[in-house]
Amino acid sequence: MTLLVRGIDWSNPTAPRIRCVDDTTSATTFFTHDSVLRFSVDETKGRRCLGWRDLTAEGPGHSPCDRGATVTAGRQCDRCRNREGFTTVHQAHVSGAHIHPNVRTYLAQPQWLYVDVFAGGQMKVGTASEFRKHPRVAEQGAVCALFVARSTDGYSIRALEARVSEHFHLSQAIRTSRKIEALTGPLDREKLRKSLHHFVSSIKDELNDIGSDIDGIEILEAPEEWTAPACADVVFDAAPLIAYPHTFESGEHSLYLEGLAGSIASLRIDPDPESPRFVADVSGLVGRTITVGEFESPGVAIQESLF
Repeated sequence: MTLLVRGIDWSNPTAPRIRCVDDTTSATTFFTHDSVLRFSVDETKGRRCLGWRDLTAEGPGHSPCDRGATVTAGRQCDRCRNREGFTTVHQAHVSGAHIHPNVRTYLAQPQWLYVDVFAGGQMKVGTASEFRKHPRVAEQGAVCALFVARSTDGYSIRALEARVSEHFHLSQAIRTSRKIEALTGPLDREKLRKSLHHFVSSIKDELNDIGSDIDGIEILEAPEEWTAPACADVVFDAAPLIAYPHTFESGEHSLYLEGLAGSIASLRIDPDPESPRFVADVSGLVGRTITVGEFESPGVAIQESLF
């Protein structure tokens, strides 16, 4: 069976699935966070464009790339990226910025602002629409998060996000490599949770001041806590893990998945429950063409990985 890996589906934030499409029949196949995924990557096809989404209320949803393009960066070719227009969302708070018609319905929805903390102790600020409030945070791979504000639309929440990011020196993204690196060491989730609560509590007055002159913003009196799902706890509880040393751009792989936090998986490369656990970014598979079968990951020099 030859599949195109389309992405990691967090629509149910407690049960993520790796979504694949059969290259021959277009049927959808899912692999859960605790599946066995043994495959070979077809490196000749490179990373393929995933198409674009119609985000208007009456739109048809997802449309595949009509050119079957390959990409060297991101998940869309220029044509599909421009047709979707979602990149303009990030400039929604900038006066005079062009907003693609396709995303105006999305930006008209109520939105939330959150601060989350990751395994390495890094914190960031982010936004989530009302209908993807919890899935959006879950797909980040955070240990814990606090929703601190809500808005009537996506324009005002992004104005607040920009101000919060600048004022408190909070990033709006954490590199996946840093998430992987953090999980190769010990992890104290309760300490991270307390540090997040302390930080949000310490900025409450300033946050109220920052949001007071942005129309449609409500700073929550009591922040709403989000906790990671059980499938992510499996990853965090397994730390320290060994970084999976192989790239998903090519080769054969045998992934006995055990947990998933965002795109970060804890896994073994054989079914022996006493074998070493690894950590890998499975989003590296997105856009890749794989053949599922009786494949094995190359051998790993464990001692060299540990010292």
